[in-house]
Amino acid sequence: MVDYGDVREKAMKDTREKMRVRKGEKDKLIVYLVKLMDGVDEASNILLDRFKDSYSLYFPELSNLVSGSDDYLRLVSSLKNRESFTRERVQEILEDEAKSSRVAEASSSSTGADIDEESLGLLLELSESILNMRERRRSLEERIGSLMEEVAPNLRAVVGGSIGARLIAEAGSLEKLMKFPASTVQVLGAEKALFAHLSKGVNPPKHGIIFQFPMLRRSPLDKRGKIARRIAANASIASRIDYFKGSYSGDELRKQLEEDIEKILEE
Repeated sequence: MVDYGDVREKAMKDTREKMRVRKGEKDKLIVYLVKLMDGVDEASNILLDRFKDSYSLYFPELSNLVSGSDDYLRLVSSLKNRESFTRERVQEILEDEAKSSRVAEASSSSTGADIDEESLGLLLELSESILNMRERRRSLEERIGSLMEEVAPNLRAVVGGSIGARLIAEAGSLEKLMKFPASTVQVLGAEKALFAHLSKGVNPPKHGIIFQFPMLRRSPLDKRGKIARRIAANASIASRIDYFKGSYSGDELRKQLEEDIEKILEE
């Protein structure tokens, strides 16, 4: 006679085990963290634009003098009022004497309107919030890099942690990525351009995410297709080694890739 209690217990045990395995799939965590990081980027960039528009009513010259977003935010959140933008205090943040002098001079002769303390206080709180978001973004990036070392060390060595993580995120998992042919890996992230090629007959894309690879980005236009194919091929090999837990060959693959690219550039 079947003991349904034992059957149920075995089924529950099997389910729990499968859930543990699933939770251990750290490549999926990479996928989620990359998407979260992109969401933080999008939100912080929108807020930064709105913040600059608002603060420019008070100090319009600052955005023209300080192009770096983090520098801009640090100046505002630290110094707050135009009167505090002295050369010495600005230089403590920018570490650029010439630029600090220009900012200080602009603050003393600014054409900006006065803003009541309550409104200015709200703007300053927002600047600190945006800074915190950007700091969390950097923490996410560092965590993704650590996970790549653990999950896909060969892929990380070949194309870098950021590109490797985005390839995994675009594919959906390391398993899906390693199943793709190199030709698909080459154009991952260029889906819009690929759709335009298929629907409108425009030229097909030569690369997607892998365009971030420094040697490809700096290469002449007529060499990029061939270089992109080589990068994609090595990335595919690396992803398969990582998925099947093969021995580490990342440094060798990266060296071979760089040598192949140099030969292509010399052709």
